[in-house]
Amino acid sequence: MAKIKKPIKYIGLVLIAAVFLFPLIFMLASSFMSSSEISRALNFMDESFKKVKLIPDMFSAEQYYQVFFRRPEYLQRFWNSVIITLPTTLIQVVVSAMAAFAFAKLRFPLRDKLFFVYIILLILPIQVTLVPNYIVLDKLGLLNTFASVILPGAFSAFGICLLRQSITYISDSSIEAARMDGASYFMIFTRIILPQIRGGLVTLTLLTFIDSWNNIEQPMIYFSDTAMYPLSVSISDIAQNDFGVVYACGVMFLIPPILIYMYGEKDIKSPFTSADKL
Repeated sequence: MAKIKKPIKYIGLVLIAAVFLFPLIFMLASSFMSSSEISRALNFMDESFKKVKLIPDMFSAEQYYQVFFRRPEYLQRFWNSVIITLPTTLIQVVVSAMAAFAFAKLRFPLRDKLFFVYIILLILPIQVTLVPNYIVLDKLGLLNTFASVILPGAFSAFGICLLRQSITYISDSSIEAARMDGASYFMIFTRIILPQIRGGLVTLTLLTFIDSWNNIEQPMIYFSDTAMYPLSVSISDIAQNDFGVVYACGVMFLIPPILIYMYGEKDIKSPFTSADKL
């Protein structure tokens, strides 16, 4: 009976994986189809599919040629995404790690009450904070600048809550021993805390990068200059004009998150794993 269950389990897992991978495979295949071939497969009147094709009748790289050489606005919007995402991710990880260390291991007045406020901010949907953020950014004169999107994303409460749980599992005795040896809090943070929460840091980096990379609402609200739009916003505009190019842009849009995941795959684990083993 066990010999029968094992193949059935693997077949089920393969089918589930195929369902999740199908949109990516379809997008990659369509990016190498000509515009006329895509038009024959897609009903542009109601945006429904006449037929699903995964193998192009004739391989064509025209879509990528358009994106990289003929229409520079797509590459510009790709770099807009990079300009927004990299600072947001870097600041988020650095600030979250330091704040999480303070909330988990340092003693100061109103620590727990302040952390409770962070929890409240975490459960608030982003739509609730759009208007207050808009008013603050307007008063600071930051509207229609990349900082208007970078700053709210960089100081999110999510990373603090995630890394605080990781640091909580680190033994207090190691920190006390380091303090007795004359180590400063900065040395404790960099030499004891950070190495033990590597998994949590990589996980936070990936989640923050994807969240910022896919950002749509804030750029549309905070940017009045459409040339500043990231590629995540622009893809919907491209789709109205050329479905072939949107598939090529979609593939280009997927590459950075996939590369980051592949680079940090070995370190993506439970945020508590590293500390729990020590």
